[in-house]
Amino acid sequence: DRTLLGLPVLIVFAAVVRAISLYIMTLSNNIGVQRALVDVSNTQYAALIDGDHVRLANAQSGGFVSRFLNDLNILRDFGLQLANVTTKSILTVIGALAGMIWMDWQLTLILLVAYPLALGPVKWLGDRVNQRARRSQEQAGEVTGLLTESFQISRTVKAYGLEAYQKRRAHEGFQTRARLWLKLLADKAAVDPILEVAGGVAVAGVLAVSAWRIFAGAATIGDFLGFITLIGVATPEVRALGKFSALAQEAKAAAKRFHDLLDAPNSILEAPNAKRLQHVEGGIQFKNVHFAYEAASPVLNGLSFALKPGEITVLLGPSGGGKSTVFNLLLRLYDPDRGQVQIDGIDIKFLRLSDLRAAIALVEQDAVLFDDTIAANIALGRPDASQAEIIAAAKAAQAHGFIDALEAGYQTEVGEGGRRLSGGQRQRIAIARAFLKDAPILLFDEATSGLDAPSDAAVQSALRTYAKTRTVLVITHRLAVAKRADRTLVLSDGKIVEAGTHDSLIKASGLYAEFAHKDLQTS
Repeated sequence: DRTLLGLPVLIVFAAVVRAISLYIMTLSNNIGVQRALVDVSNTQYAALIDGDHVRLANAQSGGFVSRFLNDLNILRDFGLQLANVTTKSILTVIGALAGMIWMDWQLTLILLVAYPLALGPVKWLGDRVNQRARRSQEQAGEVTGLLTESFQISRTVKAYGLEAYQKRRAHEGFQTRARLWLKLLADKAAVDPILEVAGGVAVAGVLAVSAWRIFAGAATIGDFLGFITLIGVATPEVRALGKFSALAQEAKAAAKRFHDLLDAPNSILEAPNAKRLQHVEGGIQFKNVHFAYEAASPVLNGLSFALKPGEITVLLGPSGGGKSTVFNLLLRLYDPDRGQVQIDGIDIKFLRLSDLRAAIALVEQDAVLFDDTIAANIALGRPDASQAEIIAAAKAAQAHGFIDALEAGYQTEVGEGGRRLSGGQRQRIAIARAFLKDAPILLFDEATSGLDAPSDAAVQSALRTYAKTRTVLVITHRLAVAKRADRTLVLSDGKIVEAGTHDSLIKASGLYAEFAHKDLQTS
């Protein structure tokens, strides 16, 4: 009686223990999977951000973003399924199978013959799932890229009335996404019916043999019911494992994309015994440099020139003539096909990349700001700078006035890409960042094109002070900037065809004089 009275208490206690164990197991598994995904995300991001610039420049950004969203979601689902369900399913199937062998090894043999019949179709479906999952993941990246592009160029869309065009593109992307997903779902859904048929064949075989034995007196109905009960316990778990197989194929496709990224070779490599670049003077030499982004279209054809500290040099030439390529090679985002790029007489291929890029400050035409405060964006030039130094740099870049007029001043959030600021304001903050970096080499790529004449003149004056002990190379189409420079290099057909001061180049009546004449006509 006491045993009977204590049984309900024992059942409740067991249920509480099981509930707590399930909670702890689920929480532990989720924590483990999430930590693993953080490691995967960090590794993947590091491979992209530390890898070749060309990989990011030539690919759709949406494809990379999808790796951190869709692919990782698939890996997360796979990890959780593996931790929370699959282990339980495998142990249950093994336990049930052991019980069946103990009860009747001959009937168990029928099951072991029937179920493997499903392995061929399941494997075939798994291969199809893998292929479709890979294409689906790639297409998700395309849709992500399309959406990102649409939101970034919303002003152009409105200005040109492209709403219908963009909606059509988005609809086609969404429709393709749905079609691929349905095909993937159809393949995954086919696993259950195959296992259902295999299970039916197995149970029919067991029933037939059991009936024959019972009629022959070799077995009892109790034996049969006990065996069928174990089949009932194992069958749902076998189906769960079949579904897990399809999920594993999706995860395999996602993992392959991850490994493809990690295994991609880098062309810009640091030399094994790379030299430290210390006490930089800033002398720059291009020696017979040849370069092409594509073999059939050379950009630089034997480019040679030398720059020395204390001078502002303008690089001028037709659009697409290779001016920005000069900056790309100096930063070693690419390597020349032939020739050498030197700083202080050392081929930059033999310098430590971190030292090389620390010696250069770049201001681009499309000023790049990060979704942070104005102060933080300027301080990227030198993270340990004081507030006073940040303000001094902003004043030199003619940015302090508009910053100080903002409600939050230097703590104003600029938004994604600096979208809350005008183009000219973004440029001035980027110039302030470069001034604050105080690097011995400064590269300006149309950096003052968004400034009005007074602001441009003030920045040029600050640049003149900055350049007294530094090397400054400026890409511009503005004649006023070339007039104030110490020297102008005219780039055409991948070579320097003229070099000199504004006055000497005007007298030479060459390509520079043609640019100057056109500039006067259009101004």
